[in-house]
Amino acid sequence: MCSVLLACACSSDGTNTGAAGATSSAGSTSAGVGGAAAGAATSAGSGGGGTSGASAAGASSAGTAGAQAGTSSGGAGAGGTTAGAGGSAGSSGGSAGAMDCAGHALSLGANGTAAASDAAKARAVIDLMSDLPLGNTSRTVELWAYMKDSDWTGNTNTLFFYGPPNSARNADGFGLDFGNKMGQIGTIDPFTNAIFDNDGQPSGVTTTASQWVHFAMTWNGTAVMAYVNGALKSTKVAPSNSAQKVLMTGSSPFTLGGYPSENAYFAGYIDELRVWNVTRSESDLVQAMHHTLLGTEAGLVGYWKFNETSGTSIADAVTSAGHTAHSGTLMAASAGQVPTFVKPDPPAPVTCP
Repeated sequence: MCSVLLACACSSDGTNTGAAGATSSAGSTSAGVGGAAAGAATSAGSGGGGTSGASAAGASSAGTAGAQAGTSSGGAGAGGTTAGAGGSAGSSGGSAGAMDCAGHALSLGANGTAAASDAAKARAVIDLMSDLPLGNTSRTVELWAYMKDSDWTGNTNTLFFYGPPNSARNADGFGLDFGNKMGQIGTIDPFTNAIFDNDGQPSGVTTTASQWVHFAMTWNGTAVMAYVNGALKSTKVAPSNSAQKVLMTGSSPFTLGGYPSENAYFAGYIDELRVWNVTRSESDLVQAMHHTLLGTEAGLVGYWKFNETSGTSIADAVTSAGHTAHSGTLMAASAGQVPTFVKPDPPAPVTCP
């Protein structure tokens, strides 16, 4: 975790040396093994600058203009000798003049995009135990995902899900998928397995350019809401003719990158997964989505930064007193398909706090 505001080498490149381990999940045998960490010694820094190894290159948001110099110059990385210069034009949603601190991201590239085969079943599985918001309790799940045009395909590329594998169709699940595109605009499908499902909601994102997109899904006791890049895009309350007006989310591990029961898995990069037992507002999301957290924020029950360089475990970065850390496990149908830690170019537009 990086806590320095300027010119910090948040992660180091590494070579994955994890051993294979067979793991059974949701009725199917999955193998866990450390994948090779990707990324060259130089990595692009979202939001204006970043550091890696011997040099650093900066990139400002595609939506934020302006080259920068001096303030975004990266100091030499650990063991490095060359200072990096600031740059311009980078990932969607970044801001000029700030250092990237996200480091690595999680790659689920073994999965198929669009309607391609998801036989790899690459995913991360996290047991949050009693910290997982169940039943009708308030909650927020948020993350960054690197979206390709082909990822915006209906019901085939689930970002996350938790709930019983065999749904009773009584709003016992909680997950986020995608619908079919509306022209060049991607759509989202926040779903609960009946009652609060809200398919095909326009995201406001033009899909023709690959880009980092922030997604969040919340429940406040009466409505499921979904946000894209901090803007509210979906609100669903129970229909007036429904006797049930609340969620009944069942217990299960949290699956990042897929919905095992539907064999629908996401094929891109994911970074900065955060799970809360409170309903985050639009302003809450906007204020925090572009920077890392301290790990002590009220209501934060799980936080995964994916800054590992190898292995099959993802560390929970919550540091609140009395918190039980919930590390996750990387899984797939075979050892060679397990998710890997990468240093994407561009990185997620997340900066030092």
